[in-house]
Amino acid sequence: MDRLLRGELPPGGRCDLKTLAAEAGVTRTGFYPKKNRDGTTRPGLYQHLEEFERRLKAQRDAGKAHDPRTSQIERLKAQVAELKE
Repeated sequence: MDRLLRGELPPGGRCDLKTLAAEAGVTRTGFYPKKNRDGTTRPGLYQHLEEFERRLKAQRDAGKAHDPRTSQIERLKAQVAELKE
């Protein structure tokens, strides 16, 4: 989680749940709580999903998101607007 939030993304990866699961070596659904046969909830394998989402949202709100594709998209949009002029 810390590596992704620092911007150390694997090739083709993003700072999202899918990449986090792949880096942890689990399926994406492993992050969510499960139901026991008696109906009670048991925690998922990784309880840090809420922390990851909270920290990612805080970074995005502060304008410090480390997803290089987001920066590239913004740069290309500006370039297209400039070329249209």
